Amino acid sequence: MLCNLLLWSFLILVGVGGCESDPSRDELARQLSLCDLAEDNGITDAAVNACGAALRIVEKGGYPANQVSELSYRLGRLERQRRNFVTAEELVLRSMAFPEETGDRSATAARLVELSFSLAGQGRWPDGAEVLERALPLTDALGEKERRAAANAFRAFGLRLARMDRERQAERFLAQAEKLGGNAPEGDE
Repeated sequence: MLCNLLLWSFLILVGVGGCESDPSRDELARQLSLCDLAEDNGITDAAVNACGAALRIVEKGGYPANQVSELSYRLGRLERQRRNFVTAEELVLRSMAFPEETGDRSATAARLVELSFSLAGQGRWPDGAEVLERALPLTDALGEKERRAAANAFRAFGLRLARMDRERQAERFLAQAEKLGGNAPEGDE
């Protein structure tokens, strides 16, 4: 209840802002702020609603492809958190084209890792493993937060693949998880 009150208060506060700029830009800024606030407070449903509204604005308004890509990726990640794995997969797939075209290794790797989680949520472990194979050579470009997510994905897939009698791939994934996990150097433990 308190969270809902805070969100509505925020919406009213944001809605009182200046009228000098383009209404669609103002609404986009409002939706993005609401998405940030809701996500930061763990209110995933509200974050999905706000990010979805922001995505519709950028698609309808002809915003640059990188903004559409970022919002699709973010919304896909949020949908996965809500366990809407098929929707998450579709959104993340939509977000892939821009970073692949521009050669953004970090964004491509992060999206592949996110896609693997969505596929795993659907029980499509072999498909997710193929996606992680594509991410493997790109993981060196990931930032710290994305490296942790990738380590978790490689670890989960490694364990699952070992149970599926795919030992070589499982070992490779577990080794990659260890590499990405940020373990302390020997002697510093």
